[in-house]
This record gives sequence, C-alpha cells and structure tokens, in this order.
Amino acid sequence: MAKTFWFTTEALGTGDEELGRLLMRNLIYALARGETKPARLMFMNGGVRLTCEGSPALDDIKAMAEAGVIVKSCGTCLDYLGLKDSLAVGEIGDMAGSAAVLSGDADVVTVA
Repeated sequence: MAKTFWFTTEALGTGDEELGRLLMRNLIYALARGETKPARLMFMNGGVRLTCEGSPALDDIKAMAEAGVIVKSCGTCLDYLGLKDSLAVGEIGDMAGSAAVLSGDADVVTVA
C-alpha cells in the first residue's frame, strides 16, 4: 500500500537547522526517485514552504505530482505565512480533507 507523507516543517529533525534543510531536501529527492512513489504528500505549518516558489525541493515535488502523486498544502498555513500566492505545486487543502486522510485507511508517515 502506498503511503501518505505528512510534512510539518521544512527541516528534518531538530538540532542544526541548515543540516535539517539538507536532510529534508535529500529525503524528498529520494522519494522522487524511489521505485515506489507515495500516494500523497501533505504539507502543514512550515512544511508548506516546500511547495512554494524558491523551495530547493520544488523540482522533486513537481516530478512526483506529474507522476500522479497527490500534493496538498494547508490553506490556513499558506494564508498565515503569507504564501498563498507563492504556491508552485499541488493544490490547497483544508483541515477537513486532512482529517479524512489521517483517519482513513492510508498509512501516514509524519516527517518532522
């Protein structure tokens, strides 16, 4: 079964922020090139920055979207961070849709 990846930040792990950003970019790169693609990528809070213009992971996320991976970014988060006009890949999601995915049958992997 394909998995849903739930990105809550733009840096992977805690500690060094620059290292965390590099690790996140590397994870998304690996997901884009893996034999089995995720079913969906969902972005919340600071994670929405990964789907906006200027993101170093944007090309890999776009490649996954073009391969049929569902990409959704939290609309409330985009509004709060002033990034709604910068969204460069995927669709704007809402909390009802997120709750439905999280409570559904999909395996969810939280990336924080």
